[in-house]
This record gives sequence, C-alpha cells and structure tokens, in this order.
Amino acid sequence: MMTRTMRKLLYGTLLLTLVCAAVLFVLGHWRWFLNFELAFVSSMLILFGTFSGYHRMVQKRLEAGEGKDESLLDEIEDPHSLYEDEEAKEELTSAQLLHEEKKRLKQSRQTLKKTLKSSSGIFSLWRFLPYIVLVMSFIGLNNNHILSIPAFLLGLAGGIVFAVIVSKAWIEQRSTLE
Repeated sequence: MMTRTMRKLLYGTLLLTLVCAAVLFVLGHWRWFLNFELAFVSSMLILFGTFSGYHRMVQKRLEAGEGKDESLLDEIEDPHSLYEDEEAKEELTSAQLLHEEKKRLKQSRQTLKKTLKSSSGIFSLWRFLPYIVLVMSFIGLNNNHILSIPAFLLGLAGGIVFAVIVSKAWIEQRSTLE
C-alpha cells in the first residue's frame, strides 16, 4: 500500500526523468541520460531489494521466536552483575555446571536452526537480480563505447538518495499504521 507521499515522490521522479530525457535528447546528450538512468534504476532496485529482503528476514526471525530474549536485556542493563544478590552467587557443583553447559549448547543449536530458517531473506532473488542488472548495464554500456563514468556515478548516487527517501516514507507510513 502506497501512501500519498510515496506516490508524489514516484510521480515527481517520473516527471523529472521524462523532462530530463526530452532535454538531453534534444541537446544530443542521450548517452549521458542513458548512463544516468541505467545506474539510477539499478541502484534503486538494489536498495529496495535489500530493504525488502532484510524486512522479510527480521519478520521471519520474530516469527521463529528470536529477539525476545530477556537475559540479553538484563545483561545490557547490568553488565557487571552489580545489582545481583550475593545469595544467588552460590558455588555450583560440577554436576550443576555440566548441566548448565549442556543447556547452553542446546540453546545454541536451536539458535542456529532459527537462523537457518530465517535466512531466506538473505538469499532472496530480489537482492541478487538488481546486482546483475547493474553489472550487465555497465558491461553493455562499456562494450558499446557509450559509457560515461561521471553520469553513471551520478545515477548511482541519485538512486541511492531516492531509495532512502522512499524507504523512509514507507517506514513512517508503516509505523503510523501500527
């Protein structure tokens, strides 16, 4: 679901792109525009794919039960155990110590299983396909001798800025819905 702000940004960018295309085409700088647009679209796709993949990965980890560990919060709040009772610090016997270690190892195996379950967001096609588009665009422009490095770098920077702005608007929209 797109908000009004996101639609305005997307339509504004499309309008600006069309105006720039017309001006650069009339002036005879279509190669510059082609370099800029290919890099712009590629960098936008890379960031959107990364953002959505990361979002899905976090959601799957939360569904798997990760991130709800209160002991980590306690460790952050009191890293040196200053507020712990002296009576609770009793000496553990070797059997108790062995039991605690087995329990810790079992928890680490469960964490590994949860991580593997939630790692599909890392290996998403939406994260790798934009990189392929970027590399193929660069190779295609270079092989046809129409690559303009300044225009390509400006396109990369513009795509990054635009993707961050749209992503920020999307996050704000999602936070107001929740």
